[in-house]
Amino acid sequence: MPFTVPEKVNALIRAVRMSRQREAPAARLAALEESNSLLKNQAEELAHQTNEAMELAQELALTNEELRAVISEAKKAWAAADAANRSKAEFLAVMRHELRTPLNSIGGYVDLLEMELRGPITDAQKSDLARIRRSQEYLLAIINDILNFTRLEATEVQFDIIDLPLRALISDLDIVVSSLASAKSLTYECDAPPGNLYTRTDPDKLRQIMINLLSNAVKFTPEGGRIRVYTTASERTVSIHVNDTGPGIPRDKQEAVCEPFVQLDRGLTRTTNGTRLGLAISRGLARGMSADLTLESEEGVGSTFTLSLPRARGRITGEMPIFKVGES
Repeated sequence: MPFTVPEKVNALIRAVRMSRQREAPAARLAALEESNSLLKNQAEELAHQTNEAMELAQELALTNEELRAVISEAKKAWAAADAANRSKAEFLAVMRHELRTPLNSIGGYVDLLEMELRGPITDAQKSDLARIRRSQEYLLAIINDILNFTRLEATEVQFDIIDLPLRALISDLDIVVSSLASAKSLTYECDAPPGNLYTRTDPDKLRQIMINLLSNAVKFTPEGGRIRVYTTASERTVSIHVNDTGPGIPRDKQEAVCEPFVQLDRGLTRTTNGTRLGLAISRGLARGMSADLTLESEEGVGSTFTLSLPRARGRITGEMPIFKVGES
């Protein structure tokens, strides 16, 4: 006999189905409402962000305008400074000529008087003429220093860079420095570099830098002191070191020592002559040749100035024997 579902059960099943059919659209409607609310919130947030972006864009546009104005003013200031530098250089060049002419005339008249072409002169007069000559040479040196520094500032210095053997140049300097050192009872030592050690540099500018460094060493090293020149080399650089047993430079003043017209000590300034431009010129010349000038110093012990130069490619360093003045 087949199974028959009671009518009450069928009615219950139909009621559940109808309830589910009614609940499904309601759930979908609730989901849609939630999605619409979420989209609305996102739209409002997007609108807010769009407004902020527009405000930032306006601020950026204003900033760009201000930046363009600042750049324009900077260009004008640079052009004015450049014109001023050129005018200064031209003025100093004219002044150099105008000052050198009478100073050279003074030197010429001193020569005539020393040769006694206008009659004999006494020993006291010869001493006076020597003082005049020293003053004339000192003034010429000041004029040359100021002009050279001005030319460096205006980037008007031309460099002739070549491969240069260091040994010959340092040997030439020995002749000059050894006499200055002997006159002051200083010991002068030179670690002669090997003949096959070459650097990329301008020979005249390098010679000027070395003369400045060695002259300073002689000037500031007290009698009985020592000056030593030696070289070191790496794969890419060649370094020339000038070491002295002078008074040294305080640590807090070492950064300023290569600045123009710097006076480290008023007492020292009163006992030494010069424009305080030698080291500034030397550093400017070094950097113009892709080199650099650095300092290590200890107060009461001495100083070491190091000139680091580019090394010529394909050159090999040999041993570096030490030669002292007077040795063969």
